[in-house]
Amino acid sequence: MTDRKSVNDKVEAASAGLVDTVQDLIRDAKPLLHQVTDRISDQVSDLTQQSRDAVCRGQRELESKGHDMMDHASQTIRREPFKAMLVAAGVGAATVALISILSHRHSSHR
Repeated sequence: MTDRKSVNDKVEAASAGLVDTVQDLIRDAKPLLHQVTDRISDQVSDLTQQSRDAVCRGQRELESKGHDMMDHASQTIRREPFKAMLVAAGVGAATVALISILSHRHSSHR
């Protein structure tokens, strides 16, 4: 019986020592976990800001290209009004034809 008691005492002592060691490790790891969390948070903030900046740059570029295209179209209309009128008529006719085809398909499916 004493052998069994001494084994149980040894197991309890080892368990207590193991619990203490785990608690020490957790306590020591907390500052490192906070540092890692702070770094990740900073990186996410940086990436978010970079994304916002990229979206703003893209928006400015699209606006600039849109203005350039409108200027080019205006200049083309001033230089060649007859050609511009023919192009507009062609685009209009193609749009009407496409709408007609799509509406005919849609009405035939009913």
